[in-house]
This record gives sequence, structure tokens and C-alpha cells, in this order.
Amino acid sequence: MAAVPVIPRSTCRLFGAIKALGTMKNTVILVHGPKGCVYHITYILGMRGDHPPRIYSTCLDEQDVIFGAERKLAGAIEELDCTLSPDLIAVLSCCASDIIGEDVASAVSSASVSARTLAVDSGGFEGDHPGGYHDTLAAIASALAGSSGTVDPCRVNLLGVLRSGPDLSEMKRLLSSVGVRTGAVFTAGSGPGDFARAGDAALNLVLCETSGLGAAEVLRDRFGTPFRIVDLPVGRPATDRFLSSVLEALGRTYDPPPAIPAPPSLPGRLRIALFSGPARAVAFSEFLSGLHCPPRLVILDLMPPSPERIRQAAGPDSEILIMPASREIEDHLDRAGINLILGGLLERPFAVSRNIPSIDVMHASQVTFGYGGEENLVRRIREAASRMVLD
Repeated sequence: MAAVPVIPRSTCRLFGAIKALGTMKNTVILVHGPKGCVYHITYILGMRGDHPPRIYSTCLDEQDVIFGAERKLAGAIEELDCTLSPDLIAVLSCCASDIIGEDVASAVSSASVSARTLAVDSGGFEGDHPGGYHDTLAAIASALAGSSGTVDPCRVNLLGVLRSGPDLSEMKRLLSSVGVRTGAVFTAGSGPGDFARAGDAALNLVLCETSGLGAAEVLRDRFGTPFRIVDLPVGRPATDRFLSSVLEALGRTYDPPPAIPAPPSLPGRLRIALFSGPARAVAFSEFLSGLHCPPRLVILDLMPPSPERIRQAAGPDSEILIMPASREIEDHLDRAGINLILGGLLERPFAVSRNIPSIDVMHASQVTFGYGGEENLVRRIREAASRMVLD
């Protein structure tokens, strides 16, 4: 079969594993592979504004590839433990170490260290970054989660949250406002000490099914904790539904705050393309539709668990593209007359080449959850609309 060249719009399993571990507290990440893997992922995370952690590499060279480097790996683990005194050392394989058959798990178990250790199979060619998210969170739930033996009826864990920042803070505030305590977050801002009581939660909230469902199933099987897949609270109606769903699962009733006027509709001539993963695609499509400005295009970077949910949220006049090639995206942007892009950094070239504005809603730099998030999003979209020249 002839090879078909493509411009990739997704990355490898190793990236997903590093992203899942990268915002954990007092955690060291060690990649058993060539230095280029770590350099380029760190560079990408820095460009995205993710404040990447210090990610270490064993820097495999030609001799290591020929003769093996498991002793080198064990020594590197011990050196990091001695010099940094972390709570957790996460050791990741990559394409090179997997191809030459390095037994990373064995090297990890042979190292003499004080820190907790976690071996993650993350060879890039074995899958894509969503698989890295999913498997890393499931591995953490399996290896690090514990319980005191007493369930707190007002405590929930958040699963599938990989970014610290304003949205995570707002979600914790929203839950606290209705008397619900946030336990462990898988994984942003958490550490082994937080996971040690993950089994004490009365409920696990899966905020991203792609990354968090596997961990939820592990915690259910280990501790009997039920889980609920919830939509992200983008906009006022979605925020009320989110809180109502959480309290219902905990056997309580939600008392919504007094109604306040809805924000005015967005300019009717906006033609928005939304680039997103499945969880945000549902939330933002419903938010935009509620402001009488549904997205004309929704471009998904991975296969959604439920494409129909996204179609319902976006409405009948929206076109859904699932994992399209770059040329297909270009054609649909032009055909739909898109004049505003909501997405991330990867979408900026599409906006620049068309001289249209783009808003980054993917990388947690500004709040998008809750009532305050709605005000922020409406303001930013209106500011973008005021700068554009509409047909």
C-alpha cells in the first residue's frame, strides 16, 4: 500500500502521558529515551503556556540502543531521588526504548529509592495522545489511589482534569458554594498524598470521558465509588445543570440562585469555527447556541464517545468534522465563510492566513466555567467581533 503523506493534527502517546503528569505536585518525570523526545515536548508545552515541569531524560545514545540501558535507567532514577527528594518519580518509555525491548518496569522496581515510583508504558508509535491521557490516569488510580476506609458523603474527585488554572479554581469554588468538597483531582495540582484518600470520595466526576473514564472504572472496581460523566459548566444554564447533577448524585437537591438577565445575543453575522476535544465541543456548542450563534463548524481532534451529543449541542445548521486532514479543514473554513475561530494555538495559522481573529479557549489561561466564565467569553467574542470586518 502506498504511503499517504499527511500534516498531523494529533501527537503521540508519550505527549499524553507527560501532559497527564505534568501539573502534579512534587513529581519528577523521567523519559527513558533520546533527548529529542523531551526537548520537543517541553518546547511545545511551553509555547502552549502550560508552564511545563522539569522533564528529565536518560538521553539514550547509539551504544545504549545496541547494548541496552536498563542499568543506566535505574541509576538515573536513584540520582533523581537523591538530589530532588520528590514524592513521586514517574518513568516513561518512548518509541526507542520500546523498540529495543527495554524492561522499564523492571528497572523501576530494581531502583533503591525513597520516593513512590510509577512506570508508564508510553511508546509513541503504540497510540496517540488521548490514549496516553487515559492510560496514565488509569495507572495512577490503580497504583496510587488509597482510602482511609471512611466515605465522606460530601466529597467528590474530579477526573480528566489535566490543566491547573482559572477553570479548575472556579469549578472548586462552584462545588464549595453548594457544600461539596473537592478531593483528589486526576491529575492537575494533585500528588500522591491527595490520591491516598481518593477512595474516600462519595462520587467521582468524569469531566473528560476520553481521559478520565478509565480511572473512574478503576476506582469503582477498587473502592466501589460510583461515577458520573458530567458536561463542563460553560455558561449559566450549563453551570446550573452541572451543580444540579452533582447534588442529585449525592442524594441532595439543588436550589438555584435567583434568576438574572441572560447576556445579550452575539452578533448575528458571526460565523464561528470551534476546534476542540469532545468534552469542550459539547459545552461550547451549547453555550454558543444559547446565545443564538451556534458554531458553523465543529472540528474534533479525536473520535468522540458520542458524536450525536455534539450534533445535538451544535444544532442542525452546524457541520461536524471528526479528525479531518488539514486540507479538508481549509476547504470547509472557506466554504462556510468562517470569520472567527475558537480553538487553541494549533489553529492560529488558519486564522492568520485568513486575516480573521482567533480566541484560545483550550489552554486554561482565562476562566470559561461558571457565571464569570460566561461573562468573560461573551466579552472576548464581542471584542473580536468589533475588530473584524464583516461582509
